[in-house]
Amino acid sequence: MLPTVALSVLIMVVIEMCTGVWLTALVVGAWVLVGVIVFDAGWFAPNRQSMATMFGFRRPVAAEPEILSAAWARVTRAPGLDGWPYSLWVQQSGFLNAYAAPTRVVAVTSWAVASLESRQLEAVLAHELGHHLHADQRLRLLDAWCSIPARIVQRLVAVVGRLVNVLGVTAIVVRFVFVVALLAVVPVALAPTTGLPVALGLSVLFAIEPLTNATRSRREEFAADRVAVDLGYGGDLAAALREWLRDRTPVTGLLAVRARWFGSHPPIAERLRAMEG
Repeated sequence: MLPTVALSVLIMVVIEMCTGVWLTALVVGAWVLVGVIVFDAGWFAPNRQSMATMFGFRRPVAAEPEILSAAWARVTRAPGLDGWPYSLWVQQSGFLNAYAAPTRVVAVTSWAVASLESRQLEAVLAHELGHHLHADQRLRLLDAWCSIPARIVQRLVAVVGRLVNVLGVTAIVVRFVFVVALLAVVPVALAPTTGLPVALGLSVLFAIEPLTNATRSRREEFAADRVAVDLGYGGDLAAALREWLRDRTPVTGLLAVRARWFGSHPPIAERLRAMEG
């Protein structure tokens, strides 16, 4: 988390140097207020309905509640865990995916509930349980809060990048050139106001933080896979991933390079090798 925290703090320092103390106090105050709201909704007074709505989840319907509750009961029975503090939700999607959200929310896609065999669905849920067991909930909330300034700035830059999506695959190259140019311009533009060390530090952190964040996310996926394997679901999770892989169009070329460096999930082939190991 350190590169993300450092980037957010340095953004605040640059705002103070460029605009003065009053605007900085307003921005920091808003940041702290959001942190209070995040921790209140995610830890002190958990509101699962609000959290699920924010992530775009819905309540299970028709046969989904019985399928999910039975699968979850078998998953949590294996390690002797109490499954009741967790809340099960569904994301309406035709893809295989699952989520471990704050307030102990576990969600799977409607495709997974309808298409996976019983043991495979349990394996996917075991993977999400691994996310909850791998990191303290408060640490995950702290990470989400600390990253807010960095994510806001990155999304503002991404808005410009999306304007070239009409170029197709070539847009990746154009965005890369744009980002490199931006990282070179930032120290030149800010150095007279903030000093060269601060300006260079901001540029370097903007360059490495997406890489470290993606790497951390991929390591968390491997750790969650290991939990599923330890619970006896390794073969079933591998079967679910292979089934999903068969229905996907392989990512090649520049898209594959981008996913390799900035993707939040490791390639499925690497996950399968790790689980077999």
